[in-house]
Amino acid sequence: MSTSSSSSCSPSKRLLDLSLEDKKRFLDSFDYVLTDCDGVVWNLYGPIEGVGSAISALKSQDKRLVYVSNNSVRTLPNYRDQIRKLGHEVDDADVVHPVVSVIKYLKSIDFKGLIYAICAQPFLDALRDAGYEVIHGPSEPQPEALRLIIPVIHDKKPVKAVVVDYDFNCNHTKMLRAELYLKGDPECLLIAGATDRSISITQQCEVLGSGRYVDMLEQATGRKAIVLGKPGHQLGVLLKAQYGIQDSRRVLFVGDMIAQDVAFGKVAGFQTLLVLTGGAKNVDVEKLSDQDFVPDYYTESFADFGKLIEEVRDAKAKASL
Repeated sequence: MSTSSSSSCSPSKRLLDLSLEDKKRFLDSFDYVLTDCDGVVWNLYGPIEGVGSAISALKSQDKRLVYVSNNSVRTLPNYRDQIRKLGHEVDDADVVHPVVSVIKYLKSIDFKGLIYAICAQPFLDALRDAGYEVIHGPSEPQPEALRLIIPVIHDKKPVKAVVVDYDFNCNHTKMLRAELYLKGDPECLLIAGATDRSISITQQCEVLGSGRYVDMLEQATGRKAIVLGKPGHQLGVLLKAQYGIQDSRRVLFVGDMIAQDVAFGKVAGFQTLLVLTGGAKNVDVEKLSDQDFVPDYYTESFADFGKLIEEVRDAKAKASL
């Protein structure tokens, strides 16, 4: 249950301020590192300094690295290329983003039927490659009169799922079309990929995210979306099943966004680490009063794993002399 008083809220711990013994206990407390990507291991300008070395250090401690992003605009080959720039290779199975989770979910429920998708082209391509029949659009301008676009928005096609993710060409017509599919069939699913209500361009600038589209459709139709991006509960269920995770507390989730990454880690029962290289600042951590959003730990950068592991390794080496 959420708390509303900061006095009842456990404070987040700064990772590098832990005692040496607590650093050892922290490193021994998890087997999996599930990490966000944008703002954590890279940003708009490329890899974040020191992250590649930190990943190497974690792997040297036998930690399993899995990349969990809300960005399905990137393709899997693009994720591989970005991770390669950090000096590492990755299996496709260890890259999870909304379209991957949506496809796994659709397969898990043996979904059959037509999908209407508001999303980017890579998302559309992936759904079709997985064997699903998908319609989308229109992206081109429409007549500026409701009576003239009724045939477009109320085409009565037998859509069985509306899927919403990032679509930089989203428009009012697409939203109306999705609304009418959902209202026309009470069995039609509303599925959300990324539900970020804002996208961090820099720490000083945020813009609207696709979560606002989901909010609008939920309010217009009275439905609750099945959320298969962060911070959706169903994503946590899928990840635990996919990686055979028996003990949720043996997983550390790393992210830069409080409302998506920390909230997701909490919903899934994982330990949480917030890094300050993306959408959150130190002052944001200090203001938190709701336990559902307070990370267990925070640190300035993912690169700090390298410093922490080196310190613990050096201490063990000295103790063995």
